[in-house]
Amino acid sequence: MNEALLDLFPSLLLVSNLRSGRIDYCNKDALEFIGSSREEVVGNNVSNIISRASLIFFESYVRPSVLATGRFSELQMTLVTAQQERLPVLSNVALHGEQLYWSMHSAKSRDKLYQELIEVRDSLELKTDELTLLSRLDPLTNLLNRRAASADIRKLLDQVNRKFVPVSFLLIDIDFFKNINDKHGHDVGDEVIGLLSKTLKAATRKTDVVARWGGEEFLIVLYNSTQDNARLYCKCLHERIAEMRYSRADRITVSIGVTQLPVPQRDTVLQVETLIKEADDALYRAKDEGRNRTVFHTDKRAKI
Repeated sequence: MNEALLDLFPSLLLVSNLRSGRIDYCNKDALEFIGSSREEVVGNNVSNIISRASLIFFESYVRPSVLATGRFSELQMTLVTAQQERLPVLSNVALHGEQLYWSMHSAKSRDKLYQELIEVRDSLELKTDELTLLSRLDPLTNLLNRRAASADIRKLLDQVNRKFVPVSFLLIDIDFFKNINDKHGHDVGDEVIGLLSKTLKAATRKTDVVARWGGEEFLIVLYNSTQDNARLYCKCLHERIAEMRYSRADRITVSIGVTQLPVPQRDTVLQVETLIKEADDALYRAKDEGRNRTVFHTDKRAKI
């Protein structure tokens, strides 16, 4: 049966690859329902048009049943349109070879209680995402907190250990921050931390990790950065910070300790602890040598 005839069926038809999730076919009714063109859907992953909650339920419960029996009936799930609207559908799924055949019908007109349950579930899903994000951020700076940064760094190093690229670790500390608090008060101290955080965020890429590590101390992990790259980056960072102005505080400076990821290692947790300690040692040397400078772990006298 050709695609023109399949487009006549009064239901949403979809064919996807069981292993990869790639969408191989989507009929006209389904395309109109989700508000996308055939080019935008076919070839992409089925996870792009199914809500996360529905995808989790499918992977954990429906997939094993389909593999065991070859089909699953009356699956309640949510499709996500091109406009990010969430629409409930009722699906029957059959397995043939490596292909999953989906026959779906809109459940928008089903009883009010079911619709309310869908809305509550989606609301909880959104709230969960919001709470997850909030739990990862430092409330004063909106940078990653220490726990979230540690988790992201471990993921980054797992990736780097599979395919190595150089990584730089920078620990940054505001010089004489206690004097700012004592002289101007904690409100000004918070302002300094907040504005410096914005500068650090603006100076990093999406592939980097930037976090408030504690108090007036910050951590930046530069992905695909050699020691020469890190040296130039720190020089520019000192210059940008020197240009910052505050409502009441004087011009601030920072001290930076830097270390490099040497070679891939298997123990990611130990690797992170070692790199942070090396950067921290370099940071203390930067302060001992007069502050407002960068010191590298491998060069006790290197400064910027």
